[in-house]
Amino acid sequence: MLKFFSRMERTRNFVLLVFAILMVVSLIFFYAPTRGDVAGNLTRNEETVAKVGSEQVTVADVALQQETMRQNRQPVPSKTMLSQIIGQRLIRIEANRLGLGTSDTEVASFIRQQYKTPDAKPFDQKRYEQNVTDQYGSVQNFEQSVRDQLSAQKLDAFLTSGVTVSEEEVLGDFRRKNTKFDLSYVPVTSADLAQTIKPTDEELKSYFEQNKKNYYISVPQKKIRYIFLNTSKIGEKQSFSDEDLRAEYEKIPADKKQAGVQGQQIVLRVPKPELESQILQKANEISLQAKKDGDQMSEEAFTELVKGYSEDAASKANGGKLAGLVKENPKNPTDPYQRLLKMQPNEVTEPIKYQDRYFILRRGEAVPKTFEDARKEIEVSLRNRRAYNVAAELAQKVADRLKESKDIQKTAEEFAAQANMSASEMVRETGFVKPGDTVENIGNSPQFEEGIAGLENISDVGEKIAIQNGFAIPMLVEKSEPRDAEFEDVKAQVAETIKIEQARARVGDIANQIAASASGAGNLAAAAASKGLKAQDAKTFILGSPLGTGPSAATSEALEDAIYNLKAGEVTKTPIMIGDNWYIVGVNSREDASMEEFAKERDGIIQQKLSEKRGRVFSDYVGSLRREMEAKGDIKIYQDALAKLDEVSDTQTPQNQGIPPELQQQIQQQMEQQQKVPPPSQGN
Repeated sequence: MLKFFSRMERTRNFVLLVFAILMVVSLIFFYAPTRGDVAGNLTRNEETVAKVGSEQVTVADVALQQETMRQNRQPVPSKTMLSQIIGQRLIRIEANRLGLGTSDTEVASFIRQQYKTPDAKPFDQKRYEQNVTDQYGSVQNFEQSVRDQLSAQKLDAFLTSGVTVSEEEVLGDFRRKNTKFDLSYVPVTSADLAQTIKPTDEELKSYFEQNKKNYYISVPQKKIRYIFLNTSKIGEKQSFSDEDLRAEYEKIPADKKQAGVQGQQIVLRVPKPELESQILQKANEISLQAKKDGDQMSEEAFTELVKGYSEDAASKANGGKLAGLVKENPKNPTDPYQRLLKMQPNEVTEPIKYQDRYFILRRGEAVPKTFEDARKEIEVSLRNRRAYNVAAELAQKVADRLKESKDIQKTAEEFAAQANMSASEMVRETGFVKPGDTVENIGNSPQFEEGIAGLENISDVGEKIAIQNGFAIPMLVEKSEPRDAEFEDVKAQVAETIKIEQARARVGDIANQIAASASGAGNLAAAAASKGLKAQDAKTFILGSPLGTGPSAATSEALEDAIYNLKAGEVTKTPIMIGDNWYIVGVNSREDASMEEFAKERDGIIQQKLSEKRGRVFSDYVGSLRREMEAKGDIKIYQDALAKLDEVSDTQTPQNQGIPPELQQQIQQQMEQQQKVPPPSQGN
């Protein structure tokens, strides 16, 4: 051992440091309870959190199901999970009351069928017990869940055996889901409407005088003149050879050299909140069916499931295939399709809840991105990086020169050519600003606030500050102490307040005026323009799809009914309200559903429609039973026990918990130094 350490002399300090770290981490591990410790305790906690008739729900029951969902990347709040478990217990009680309970033999038969291997090998009891213990906490928990599932199916069949669907219902549903519309529509939102409102100076001054006390300036303000360097302008001077771009392409990791991945989906809609537990159960059954032979499934096999279950008409017609490739989008981590990027080809997900739908996704193949495909993207990325670096270096030179000269105009003229800007473009000035203000051309910027915080004397010059679109080199030109605001100080702020208030008050009236003035779909755009708004188009729109783009995209039963009942050329005479927004919709043309396709899919549609109708009957029955038991006091929830579950749900364990920042920094420095030291010769 001594010989070993003598050969590793250069790493001695690092080893000692790691030993110290282990000591610190040991103390943290043994003396600080982690989320896992607390959660683990809860999964063994037999305290009653709810009573459902004669059935008890324990803290452990809720915690175990929460942990299962968390492992599937679907954390569920304690209150929601408890509500689902109460629903399950209700069904268990009612099934037993009606003599529809499930025997041990039925449970065993179901499990053996589900765990049957394709090569007909004997049932592996040990492997089965290990798998279900890992996922459900114990064999008993899993087998009880199977028993409940089978009992629920029996109760469902008993209650809905008389449910039927008519040919008229089936045909109507098919037409509704497969008719395509070419739409023009106007979303009337308070945010968009506010941009069209232009208050007069008289309105602004009147509002200011009435609310003057709300605009008292309680902190000192500063007026800043600054030199602005635009990175885009500097980037225009950068040029790259084909070799530069190819070198950048070669640096891209292999797993990033893809245009995106293909995918398929099964979509189940949640029409009403009270139906969610039932839809989730159905989604779980579909997912289980997809994974019965393992986590992977062929495109053809998944397509068959799509035909039988998916409620998204647009993708269902194409075997559930997504319209385009799925690409990485860090700005929208909640997008369910992002999961596909982390999966292997042919893998299938568990049900994923997003908005009012459950998705079951299958990952297809990755589509490679060639150099030519990536060329433009690489050029933009390289230009941005080089422009930023050049701009940062130039900003430092400008800051140094401005500190010497104290003359902003002269300094701007000196560096204008290098910045690829005119001096007039470079010199900018703020109004009086204070922390928290939105500054013109800069926005609400903590970096800018920090950069000017130390400027106390007139003509003080600060360091370069990274702001949107470039860099700013600030100089203090005027100060103002706390005071009653003058109108000009807060004019822009007052204007925004009035615009928003007026927009909220007028949004419904404006929507009605647009609808009244649009005699048909053809002049809807003109009616919208008369109010300063813009009509939008939705080609090949299918009911069930959200109308619009981005976060404001939405749909509702009322909107879909209105669209379906419109003939070509007609427009909704009454705006439809969804949330806080209003929609006026016109149908330019419509392509009715194909009766040939209906003939091909009729049997499957009948089964799907029958399943939906039975689902509503079953859900309504369970909901009525629950309300009845709640009224009698047969369902009780113990809030103190529920609060313990909420405490764990809210707990987050940060990385490096308890390790001082100074020690973390020292670890990093030592590791970097180690990487620079060559390894000892093998011959010593």
